[in-house]
Amino acid sequence: MGKPLVLFLTGGGVMARIAYGHPGANASDFLDHWLERVGWGLLTATYPGDHPALTTSKPDLTLDDWAAALATLVAETLGSGPKRPIIACGWSMGGKLVFALTRALRLKGLALACFVSFCATPPFPRLDGGPIPPERMLPNGLWDLSAGTRDGLTRDERWQQELLAIANLEGRSVVDPDLFRSLYRTNVPTALWGPELDRFFEGQTYQELSCALREARSFSGDDYPICAAVVPMDSRDYRHALADEAVWGSITVQGLLHNVVAKVAPAQLSTHDWLRLRERIIDLPRRLVRHLPGGHFFFVGARGASATMSHLADLHEEVQRACALFGGFKSLRTST
Repeated sequence: MGKPLVLFLTGGGVMARIAYGHPGANASDFLDHWLERVGWGLLTATYPGDHPALTTSKPDLTLDDWAAALATLVAETLGSGPKRPIIACGWSMGGKLVFALTRALRLKGLALACFVSFCATPPFPRLDGGPIPPERMLPNGLWDLSAGTRDGLTRDERWQQELLAIANLEGRSVVDPDLFRSLYRTNVPTALWGPELDRFFEGQTYQELSCALREARSFSGDDYPICAAVVPMDSRDYRHALADEAVWGSITVQGLLHNVVAKVAPAQLSTHDWLRLRERIIDLPRRLVRHLPGGHFFFVGARGASATMSHLADLHEEVQRACALFGGFKSLRTST
């Protein structure tokens, strides 16, 4: 089997070049450089927002639409060549796509080896409170990313803090704030945010929640892949620093219960095999987490990008070991 293909799912308001950099940038400051060094591939795309580099915006783009487009891109990239594991890395809002993407790939006969959270937000409604609705739409129908505030700061202010922290760590500027505004920032089709219990945007037509949940595949166990997480340690991103290990580990266990354990029939295993299966599933969420210093942009900058690549390689090996074990249990069940 060939080296993995990483599908990078970019976050809200930031173009996909956050994974590979801008013209004139130091290549080693971005994940693409470190993937290439070990022979891994990178595939990424920016949703149709309003940046001048994009030919058109599509404010009515849905999660299903975007997942289908990315699945087509993956299928075309892989073609008829050697099989390669597909690892989706969802950054921030990119996590909202994971279940819809899993389904879209399955419809094309493809499957994720795993999903890796980079401070990713899962496709579930928020439960952490806050003003309703906290966000607004632009006249063009896109999500106005400059509007929302959290902890007293706008997104642009928080992003500038992240860029400054990276510059301090590297001893030099990695992405100048002015370049970030002109080359990385774009507004977002609102439906990519996914389902909410209440209106998320001012002026938004109230969404029919059951339809939104179905589109996000929020509670479809068929679409729960094995999930890993690279978790930031800085208090600037405390929501992800505190929650990601538990959130994505829970999705992994739920997916295994639905897609693996039910097919193994644990009650018919020997006591020895049952204890092995139980130990591995309980332990897997812990084994599929790595931690890095930094905040929401931990994978940007030479130190962060190289460390992220190292963690991705470790996590891929962990997933391979787990899948081999689960495959052994399935074979055991088939032969009895």
